[in-house]
Amino acid sequence: MKKLFVLLAVFLVAAMIVAVEPEYVIEDFNGKPGGTLYLSTTSGPKTLNPFWSQETSSSDIIGYFSDSLFNSDNKGMPTVPALATKWWFSDDGKTVFFQIRKGIVWSDGEPFTIEDVYWTFTKVALVEGMTANGPGGAMDANDQLPVVEIVDDYTISFTWSVPNVWGFKWVGYTGILPKHVLEEAVENGKFSEAWTVADIDKIVGMGPFLPVEYTEGVRVVLERNPNYYRFDKNGVRLPYLDKVVYLIVPDLNTELLKFEAGEIDLYGPTAENFPRIKEQAEEKGWVVGVGGPALGSQFIAFNWVTKDPVKREWFRNEHFRKAFVYMLDRGTLIETLYNGLGSPLYGPVSPSSGFYYPEIEKFAYKYSIIRARLELKKGGFSWNANGELVDKDGNVVEFNLMTNAGNNVREAIGNILVDSAKKLGMKINFTPIQFNTLVQKLLTPDYEAVIIGLTGSVDPGSGWNVWRLDGGLHFWNYSPELRPDTVPEEIWWSPDWEKRIDEIFRIQTSAVDEQERYNLFAEFQMICAEHMPLVYTVAQNYLYALKGNIHLANPEPNPAAGMLWKVYGIWKEGE
Repeated sequence: MKKLFVLLAVFLVAAMIVAVEPEYVIEDFNGKPGGTLYLSTTSGPKTLNPFWSQETSSSDIIGYFSDSLFNSDNKGMPTVPALATKWWFSDDGKTVFFQIRKGIVWSDGEPFTIEDVYWTFTKVALVEGMTANGPGGAMDANDQLPVVEIVDDYTISFTWSVPNVWGFKWVGYTGILPKHVLEEAVENGKFSEAWTVADIDKIVGMGPFLPVEYTEGVRVVLERNPNYYRFDKNGVRLPYLDKVVYLIVPDLNTELLKFEAGEIDLYGPTAENFPRIKEQAEEKGWVVGVGGPALGSQFIAFNWVTKDPVKREWFRNEHFRKAFVYMLDRGTLIETLYNGLGSPLYGPVSPSSGFYYPEIEKFAYKYSIIRARLELKKGGFSWNANGELVDKDGNVVEFNLMTNAGNNVREAIGNILVDSAKKLGMKINFTPIQFNTLVQKLLTPDYEAVIIGLTGSVDPGSGWNVWRLDGGLHFWNYSPELRPDTVPEEIWWSPDWEKRIDEIFRIQTSAVDEQERYNLFAEFQMICAEHMPLVYTVAQNYLYALKGNIHLANPEPNPAAGMLWKVYGIWKEGE
């Protein structure tokens, strides 16, 4: 009997071991481990907290250690299993289930569990005030957040009142946090202060690399996660690289020089520099390529809720904004600033997206100072005896325009606008400033006009935080609810067409039929092209260059998935 008990005990232990056998991912890679990948950036991170980052200088670094339930394929679609092995919908489409990986661990060796996922959503991601942008992206068409339930030790469900296509993607792309590390900060009401750049040695993640050093203005260093859950087909634990080092450069010109000098391995050339890079490529053994127009957007934005009531009226004036479309010779911009390697932007969706609606091109305003002048007249503006542009009350039109210093194209666009404005009797005071400072001014909001850009994705639904009236990045017309300290109720105003955009972004969440979603986003693009809440400029084609000894995981870098797609599969020859 005693032997039987011992045998049963051994059998049960063995069964438990089998049950929690790690569910690793085996990638079809055949690289060599070791080496350091050198990259560049013009700004260091402001925070390492995934839920309080609002600038790419932070999110780029966070992306190395923060992982989600699924990742994007090289077309930008959510098809790559990550912390979840699979997902499926209920018959009525209202509930999505995610099954997480078994037996994998965080970078500090602690088990990754369903509790980490449940806690991330119920205590942080879906809780108002716990994140910089709020949980609006998870709301369904009835403005309802999902009910989150643990189904079993490895399955979690999210249930909405109606089917929620974008909510499903929002959940799947949300970075999962380590409960055992951050629970205390959440309970103490100090989560927003957690994982600052000073906490770089405290970061725990599930991604392929971990930040270990940040020297302001100099560099950011990341080292491989020794517990990463992906292996290559030869059984080598990924990532291949030992380190990723970002050299912080003051501007894009310095970045170019460092690539030419061999100090950085991958380089996203500007269109201005691309011919120079291509000319040297064969001699230096570089690989260069050209993709389609970038998925992001670049535009001029005016602050509709600026403190100055006179300027506020100018910026809300549709004809005033349209004048700026006519003031920009986008064709010449593409030829002179982009060496022909660009496309005009007529709205918020890139031509590289499957949701692009070509009909918006009928709003392709051609460069014309005369037409700009006519638009200003339609808007109630005129000219005084000195030739200065004045509004209906006789106020001379003068305002401040900013962009991020070091971005040559945006600085050039700013200077072109200054010159064009002079021809219309308008004075623009143009000042490039440091990127992170610029972002803070946008979020406050403490600016008058700005030339800036937003990253994009294949699906316009990712822009909910920009286009909904309660969006954390609706920075040209923040609502009093979002910015009570800077936007008093009595000054806020929203036109009917802007409210319709808000409505579209709520309705599209439950549009299961792809054609229905396409039609909604087509209407959205037409509204933007007609009313110009943002004045779109041009998009550079996706350009890339890399040293010949760098082997990318992405065979075809493109606007949806660049050179760093599946960074864990990149390897470096000769190190």
